[in-house]
Amino acid sequence: MGWVKDKKAEELGRQAAEAYADPAKQVFAALLNSPASHSGISSEIGDWSQMVTAIEAEGWQLTHWTASLDTKGRPQAYPLFRRTNAGQAGGAQVWGH
Repeated sequence: MGWVKDKKAEELGRQAAEAYADPAKQVFAALLNSPASHSGISSEIGDWSQMVTAIEAEGWQLTHWTASLDTKGRPQAYPLFRRTNAGQAGGAQVWGH
């Protein structure tokens, strides 16, 4: 299932690059859904790490993060990124349950 994870990260990276190319866009918001293969126990969600890395590689910096459950009870996250040149300092702020 690694190809699914790679495809998700590749697509988000492409979208992030496209958004970064537009100087009018100051933020990039994404939806990260939980992989079907995630066991539900406390551990790294590798798909999410790879997707965040792909977005940050295009010049965005994670500034806010919130999470919730989808209609089937699986976790999903809503990270918000700002341009790295927008003068934002510090780490991500977390909101959610």
